Amino acid sequence: MSTTVPEDHQGHDVVEVVVRTPAGASQPFTFDRDELAANAVATSIDYFVKKHEIEPGDYALELVREGHATPIPDTARLSDFDIRDKDQLHLIAERPQVDG
Repeated sequence: MSTTVPEDHQGHDVVEVVVRTPAGASQPFTFDRDELAANAVATSIDYFVKKHEIEPGDYALELVREGHATPIPDTARLSDFDIRDKDQLHLIAERPQVDG
C-alpha cells in the first residue's frame, strides 16, 4: 500500500511510514523527515479519531524495528531516529484510557 506525496511535501525530504494504533489499526502517512514527533502524533491521532479507531487522548510514538520498540520523544525530529520509508511507528497511550 502506498500513498502519494502531498503537494506541500513535494521537494522536501519526506518519509512514508505506517502508523499503528494500540488496537492494531494501521495507516500509511507521509511526513517530512525533519517533522517533530509531536506533529506526527497529532496528525495520526486526528486521522484515527475521525475514523473512530482510537479515542482522543495522550499518545506517543515508538519506532518498531526488528522486534525492538524505541520511544520517540515529542520534541525529537523523525530524522533524529533515522526514520526510513516503510518503518512501523506505533501510537502508544501515555496514560491509561478510562471510561466516563
